[in-house]
Amino acid sequence: MNSRLKSADGFYGWMNLVVMFFFNLALMPMLMSFMLFLPYWVEEFGWSRGLASGAQALSVILMGLAAPMVAVFIMKQGPKRAIVGGNVLCVAGLVLLSYQNHLWQLYLGVGVLLGLGVSIGGMLAMMTVINNWFIMKRTIALAISMASMGFSGVVINPSVMALIETIGWRSTYLILAAAALIFCVVLPGLFIINKPEDLGQVPDGPASAKHETAKTDEQKYKHLDKTPVDFTAKEALRTRALWLLVGYGALSMLVAMGAGTHIIAFQFDIGIPAITAAFVGSVFSAVMGIGQLGVGFLGLRVKMHYLAVCSMILAVVGFSMLLFAKSLPLMIAYAIIFGMGSGIQFIAIGNLFPDYFGRSEFPKIMGYTMPFNTIISSIGAPIVGYIREWTGSYIPAFKIFLALLVVSFFCILFAKPPVHPSLKTSHA
Repeated sequence: MNSRLKSADGFYGWMNLVVMFFFNLALMPMLMSFMLFLPYWVEEFGWSRGLASGAQALSVILMGLAAPMVAVFIMKQGPKRAIVGGNVLCVAGLVLLSYQNHLWQLYLGVGVLLGLGVSIGGMLAMMTVINNWFIMKRTIALAISMASMGFSGVVINPSVMALIETIGWRSTYLILAAAALIFCVVLPGLFIINKPEDLGQVPDGPASAKHETAKTDEQKYKHLDKTPVDFTAKEALRTRALWLLVGYGALSMLVAMGAGTHIIAFQFDIGIPAITAAFVGSVFSAVMGIGQLGVGFLGLRVKMHYLAVCSMILAVVGFSMLLFAKSLPLMIAYAIIFGMGSGIQFIAIGNLFPDYFGRSEFPKIMGYTMPFNTIISSIGAPIVGYIREWTGSYIPAFKIFLALLVVSFFCILFAKPPVHPSLKTSHA
């Protein structure tokens, strides 16, 4: 079976997709579990929410600052080496966090080791694998891969919370480290193949290649805004569309990181107990996963730009629920509507960049723009924490975030697909 998948007539992309599905299941806790542990650190060590959240901010900043160098590494060495090497750092960070007693250890574990590890072996490397293997089927491939991140929250959030309550947060981190070692280091190291050309195969598989042969580039790509000519990184950086996409992603992530880091603590403030708060998180994750799968199939027929605009309408409506949330029903409404918008947004970001600019220099384009995304988004968590300390409420910060989501909506609304310079010349 394995030899058939690796033959010139086979298609190994689906095997990569299976590995990436389980990879994302284990990656999700590294990205999102900070919010689950934060209230327990505040209680045990007496750290302020704002100061502790700075570790998360440092993590995001380092992810962005390292991204250009990570992009070059991926272009030269391939995403497989990045995934394995980066996640060895993540495992080390998780183990350190299980033994921490001082604030500097939190900053080293979350801020440095997880920050650099996820930057090297996380989303950029994973998306490069998917982008290498899929073009016309990219929306559904990326949706299947990333939906595992959403659905993992259905089980992971309440499970991690239950583990913390049962065996303590230190032992829980050791379990997360073991899962990361298996699914983010060992399995990718054994099974990932960087690109179809390494096996003499083609993107989307031989059947798709035969089906698409009769079509012109214009027929294949125009109806879904997929560029028929790949942009270089320099060409992409000169387009207005790229910077509008950066604004869309950066502001949306600022809100997601800032609110997400404190959403458990916010629910504690309004009287929702720990297990119920984790249930709200699981609803959010389930709906996000459903949104990701749904947009993956829709993206085969509907322009991703239209779906991205819809994601921001849902995000604005859903996030506004937090301004009035004083009990469980409105928190559930927030989780459903904002979760759906977030799910669509993740798939939109992952597709719009390669759709608009091609796959040849995708790692470079993403790597050069990620510092803007991550540095802007990194300030969200500490800002929310400090506003909560100063005012005694999360609501003032959430009002600011709602305004930023409106700005993000206008960024994606005007982020129309660019035309490659060579096509402008030919049409002149």
